[in-house]
Amino acid sequence: MVDKKPSIICRGKNLHLSTVKQFLYALPKADMPKDEFYNYAEERMNGFKTTHSQIARQMGLYYCDDDNICHPRFKKALSNIEILRYTQIWAEHYFVPNPYTPSFPEECEPTIIYSYLYIHRMESRSLDEELDDMFHISLNEHDKAKSYLLQFTDMIELPGNKYTFANEDGANIPLHVEIDKDSEEAFFHYFSSFDHSTANMLTSEDLQKKRAENSRFLDVLHTKPFLLLAGISGTGKSRKVQELAYATCPRDGELDSDPTSPGNYCLIEVKPNWHDSTELLGYYSNLSGKYILTDFVRFVFKAILHPDAPFFVCLDEMNLAPVEQYFAEYLSVLETRKRIQNEQTGEYEIVSAELITQKSFQNVKLKSDIATPLEIGDDVAHDHQYLYTGEDLEVVKYIKENGLRLPQNLFVIGTVNMDDTTHQFSRKVIDRAFTIEMNGGDLSSMFDAKDTLSYAETPLEAKYVVPSYAKAQEVLDAFPNDAETIKEKVPKLLDFVNGDGIFKDTPFRVSYRVENEMVLYFGALRQFDKESSAEALINKAFLAILLEKILPRVEGDEKAMHCGTDGSSAILTSLQNLVDGFRPEDYKQGDDSLYDIINRKLHEMNERVKTSYFTSFFS
Repeated sequence: MVDKKPSIICRGKNLHLSTVKQFLYALPKADMPKDEFYNYAEERMNGFKTTHSQIARQMGLYYCDDDNICHPRFKKALSNIEILRYTQIWAEHYFVPNPYTPSFPEECEPTIIYSYLYIHRMESRSLDEELDDMFHISLNEHDKAKSYLLQFTDMIELPGNKYTFANEDGANIPLHVEIDKDSEEAFFHYFSSFDHSTANMLTSEDLQKKRAENSRFLDVLHTKPFLLLAGISGTGKSRKVQELAYATCPRDGELDSDPTSPGNYCLIEVKPNWHDSTELLGYYSNLSGKYILTDFVRFVFKAILHPDAPFFVCLDEMNLAPVEQYFAEYLSVLETRKRIQNEQTGEYEIVSAELITQKSFQNVKLKSDIATPLEIGDDVAHDHQYLYTGEDLEVVKYIKENGLRLPQNLFVIGTVNMDDTTHQFSRKVIDRAFTIEMNGGDLSSMFDAKDTLSYAETPLEAKYVVPSYAKAQEVLDAFPNDAETIKEKVPKLLDFVNGDGIFKDTPFRVSYRVENEMVLYFGALRQFDKESSAEALINKAFLAILLEKILPRVEGDEKAMHCGTDGSSAILTSLQNLVDGFRPEDYKQGDDSLYDIINRKLHEMNERVKTSYFTSFFS
C-alpha cells in the first residue's frame, strides 16, 4: 500500500438530498460561459466558486467543455422525488477514477463502487478494507463513500463495519465501464444514459397508503400547523408526535443520525412557573448585551435551514402553565401567515410576521471587548471575542439580519391533561388550534403494535404534511371546479350550527376563522383525493371541524347547555340530530370513522351534564 490519498469523494459538504437540491437551485438552467455560470451559481449558493463547483461536477450535474461553456444536466426544476431518483442512479453507478478524483495507480480501471462491493459482499472483510483493496491504494475518509452508499442504495451496514445488500439489483450493474476517465464530457454523458424516470420510485398509491396510516393527524396539520392532543395521562400523546417525526424524517445522514430521537423533533417540557414568553422565545440581557437563546428558538432556526423536512415541536403538558401568557406571541403570529410567491424559485410558500423581530436584536452584540494588559505600564489592548459560539452564533447572525418568522414546515403540537393540576384553555387558544382526543383503547393491542419509533425506509415528503394554503380564497382558486359547491355548502352548514336551536344566544357561536379553516381542511383533503365529489369532501371536512374545532369550545352547566326537564342538553341533542344526517351508508358502530367518534363524544358529553350538571369536551 502507498501513503494515504484524499477521499474518493470530493472534499466539501457530505452530499445529502438537501445539498443536491441546493445545487439544482443554484445552477443555471441553460448553457452559458463559465464565468457567467459560476457568478450565477455563487449568488445563489455562497462558496460555489471555491468549494461546491467540484462537488456539483462530480455529481454529474454539469460539465465545462473545451470552449469554457458550462452545460447543466437539468434545464427545468425537478420535484423532490425526481431529485431522489437521480441521486440513487448516481450512487449506484458512480465510478472511480473519474476526471474529478485524485490520481490512482495505473492498474486501477474505472470501477463501479457499488457493484464491486456487491460482488465481494460474501468476503469477511470490512467495508473500509474493501474500498482500499478495490483501488489498490489506502484511501482517506471512507465515511463519505459509505454515507452515499447507505443513503441512496440498498446497501445495509451491519455491526462491526460489515455490510450486506437487501436484494439482487447489484448483479445487474457492470463492474467496469468503458469510458475515458480523463474526459469530463464522457463522465457527464455516462450518467445521461440511464433512465431518470420515477417509475421505479415509491408510487402515488404507496404514498397514499403511508399517509393514510396517520391521515387524521396529517389532514389537521396540512390545514394548520398547531394541534392539541388531549386525554388522560399515559395514552401516547407525546409518543404520537415523535412517531410523526420519525415517519417524515429525511434519510440524509444528518437529521436521522441519532437512533433515539429524530433531528426534526424537539420535546419541550412546560413548567408551572411559565408566566411569560421568555422560556420559549428567550430574552435580551442589558447587562451582557447578549440575547439568551432557548431550545425552541434554536429548533425554529434548524427548521429554516431544512425547508424540505417537517419539524415537530412537542410542548409536553402544555397547560401546566397559563398558555395564553407564555404563548401569546406565537398565537398572534400564527394568524398572520400568508401565502406568497418566492421571487427566486417561483414557488409559493407560507410566511408569517416576525415572531422575534429584527429590531429587537439591533442592540445584541456578537463580540465582546476583553481588556488584556500586554506589559506592566503599557496601554490596554482590546481583543475581540465572540459572545456566541457554534450554532448559537449562526442563529443570532440570522435573526439580526432577518428576524425570526414561523417557517411553513414547523408544527407545534401540545399535549394536554385536564385535571386539577392544570389550567383550563381560554377560547383564544382553542379557537387557534385543532384538538384531537387520545384516551387509549383496547389495552391488549399494545402487544400487537409494531415499533413506530423508528425511521421510515421511505419517509413521507414535506408536501404531504406542510400546509399549501393559508386563506380560503386560495383553495377556491386552486380547485375552481369545486368553488361553487364550497361557497354554497360551507356557509350554510356553519350558519345552521349558529342558528336557532343550536348555538343561538350562546358563547359557542363560530365565525370567520372556523369557516376559513373548514375550507382549508377541504383543500387538504382534495389535494390527495381527486376522485371523491366536492360534497363528500365538504361533509368530511364539516365533521372534522365540528369535532376538532367547535366541540372543544362547548362547556358549561345546565343553564349554559340549555338542559330540559330530563337533564339532557338541547344544544348537544340538536348537534346529534345534525350529525345523524352525515351517517355513512356502510356505518358499523365502533368503526372509528369521524362520524362514529363524534357520535360517541356527543353522547358522552350529554350523559355527563345529566349526571354531573356540568360538561365539557375534555374528559
